[in-house]
Amino acid sequence: MNERAAIFGITSNPALANELATGLDLPLGKMEVITFADSEKRVRIEEDIRDKNVAVIASLSNPVDSYLVELCLVVDALKSNDAHKIIAVIPYYGYARQDKAHRDGEGVSARVMARLIEAVDISRVIAIDLHSDAVAGFFKVPVTHLSGAPIFVERLLQEPDDYVVVAPDAGAAKRAQHFASLMGAPMVMIEKKRNLDKLHTIDSIHLIGEVKGKTAIIVDDVVTSGSTLVKAAYALEEAGAKKVIACVTHADFVAGTHTILGDSPIPRVLVSDSIAKPEEYKFDKLEILPLANLLIPAIRKVI
Repeated sequence: MNERAAIFGITSNPALANELATGLDLPLGKMEVITFADSEKRVRIEEDIRDKNVAVIASLSNPVDSYLVELCLVVDALKSNDAHKIIAVIPYYGYARQDKAHRDGEGVSARVMARLIEAVDISRVIAIDLHSDAVAGFFKVPVTHLSGAPIFVERLLQEPDDYVVVAPDAGAAKRAQHFASLMGAPMVMIEKKRNLDKLHTIDSIHLIGEVKGKTAIIVDDVVTSGSTLVKAAYALEEAGAKKVIACVTHADFVAGTHTILGDSPIPRVLVSDSIAKPEEYKFDKLEILPLANLLIPAIRKVI
């Protein structure tokens, strides 16, 4: 155990924080997080972290604004207690999909998030499958941007099949290409037209490539409502795919997602544990894969 290192976790994903602490052979740091009736929060560090390098595990999932504030308050409390260096480990980075202005008059929310997190004086960020490389570029501090692909590839290769990797849109092409190279499988792409006036919906899709007789793996960074995945699965089946599997790093489920995916033609939905999922959001087809083996070496290098 490194006596100059410490690990803390905000309240968004305690199971992952505990798993990482165990893997790093460090006790999970003790702190008090109080939420008042008016939704304000107060943080107090309950142990000596003077001159230590501290990793803070913070999945910025729903409610993302609340967890963002909590992360900032925790980092500020650690600095006030003389931590030497603070690394923000952000398995899921909320607002990452808002990495550019899609319509006139919009701001770039992912950039604002980066500025807010940096404002409390972090030394580094470790993140997994940000929506685009542009999000990492919004930070002035170093960013370790990890790919979640290895955990899915390792699981799928346990069951050899005639796979084809599917990029659900042009923005996912680079991610899917990397996934396909690890799988040793070909890649195809779905061209889709998104409706910017209706959240989480697409108007039409067009398949570029051949999937007939193959098991299609849809690879994406995040799923929210699940409707886009389901529409893509139907299109792949119509094109002759014998089976469709979804591999999505971040399961940012909303109410009803478990029903939409559970009733879909997708027999397996593989996700990571980057976001804590309440029991009522789980369903039989869902398989949750751990990120610990990806994150532990990255954290160990910097603390």
